[in-house]
Amino acid sequence: MFYFLSKVLSFLLMPMGLLTIALLVAVLTKNQARRRKALVFAVVWLLISGNGFLTNELSLWWEIPPAVLPARTSPRVGVVLTGGMVKVNGQPRHRIYLGDQADRMGQALLLYKSGQIQKILISGGIGGILQHEVADEGQMTRQFLILAGIPAQDVLLENRSRNTHENALFSAPVLQQRFKGYEYVLITSAWHMRRAIGCFQKQHIPVTPYPAAFASGPREFAPNHLLLPSEKALFDFYWLIHEFVGYAAYRIMGYL
Repeated sequence: MFYFLSKVLSFLLMPMGLLTIALLVAVLTKNQARRRKALVFAVVWLLISGNGFLTNELSLWWEIPPAVLPARTSPRVGVVLTGGMVKVNGQPRHRIYLGDQADRMGQALLLYKSGQIQKILISGGIGGILQHEVADEGQMTRQFLILAGIPAQDVLLENRSRNTHENALFSAPVLQQRFKGYEYVLITSAWHMRRAIGCFQKQHIPVTPYPAAFASGPREFAPNHLLLPSEKALFDFYWLIHEFVGYAAYRIMGYL
């Protein structure tokens, strides 16, 4: 139930969700003052959520900065969290289409190839509410890494989890039983890393964060970046608000 409600609440509080609600109020209400307020809110909200400078500043503040792994004193396993790495409803189904968060598995691949991690655990499976309509992202990610040259025995899969809490909950016994004595390198998107670290610490799993798929970039002061809304800023703002809401909900539920 929490999983379903979190998805609904997430949509309602997202930039496009609020914008949709405001526009619906403006269209459906017969009260002129209410219509005006709804339209003003929609315009102001679009300018705020689509502002590249503001979104980048929020990203720089929230994201865990890039990491460099220290010299290895014990073997390492990279724990890669799924979510947007591959397009689970791509057609035809036998192909693998990379998603906007594919840098997660890209960084895991680079770490393995450079000898900085020796094993990879992919955590996550089918994350949609209607699970029969999409493919298993964890399976597809494992297939991609094997095709990229990593031996199959070095890529393990935990595909029961549907969210970050379950990533940690179901990965913990695998790490404790299969990788005792290993260092655990947590690989996920930079904006998602704070919540992920908290969930794994809650399961008494110490992790070394290795963020990927950064939304933030160098500060820009160009007029269009400061003043004009853009679709990229709106996209990045969506993920930031999604993460703020998710972090707060997890704190309330005791998952962190």
